[in-house]
Amino acid sequence: MISVASLTVAFGRTIALDGIDLDVPPGITGLFGQNGSGKSTLLRVIAGLQRPTAGTVSMDGRPMTLRDEALRRRIGYSGHASGLYPHLTVAENLELFAELYGAPAARAGDALLAVGLSGRAATYAGELSAGLKRRASVARAMVHDPDVLLLDEPYANLDDDASEMISAAVQEWCEPGKVALIATHGAKKVKAYADGGIILRDGIVVVAGRYGAPERSRVRPS
Repeated sequence: MISVASLTVAFGRTIALDGIDLDVPPGITGLFGQNGSGKSTLLRVIAGLQRPTAGTVSMDGRPMTLRDEALRRRIGYSGHASGLYPHLTVAENLELFAELYGAPAARAGDALLAVGLSGRAATYAGELSAGLKRRASVARAMVHDPDVLLLDEPYANLDDDASEMISAAVQEWCEPGKVALIATHGAKKVKAYADGGIILRDGIVVVAGRYGAPERSRVRPS
């Protein structure tokens, strides 16, 4: 369980997140909203990459801090940038990240297979197209089999076949007790397999709930 309490993030006079309260339960949750709604900022705070202005984020009741390396090792994050070293091959990148997270380097092959990149293992990351970099970035986030998976626009620059591979990889990864939070404009892609959804607007939570529930909880009025 990821819990967010009174979370505020300000960049100067710009309020990216405005005192939000939110629980993200186990399973796959879609994070939706227009550009500037606060999706990327929320993921970066949960990942431990952005210090909040106020409020807290906790995982299973344990507060998340930028210095808590043990907690951050349980998280896999793929942001707008690929996070890949361009002068290393795709396989070398994933092997490196696996070792950094204390996972066997052999997991690199499994992660590449999951996103359909086994044939690109020996390609230098800097030579990949935007779509292939996106798939490799998702594989990098999953290579250490994290408890929490945070994906920011994982379908960007992907065709339908590649998008289906990403969706299948996330579903295969998401064993009971794991949490996936996926920010995307491709709401239909995520809603097809997600357990629930969150809508952000201007830094506040408009709606958050589980699909199939009798009534979704409205956190703040639209």
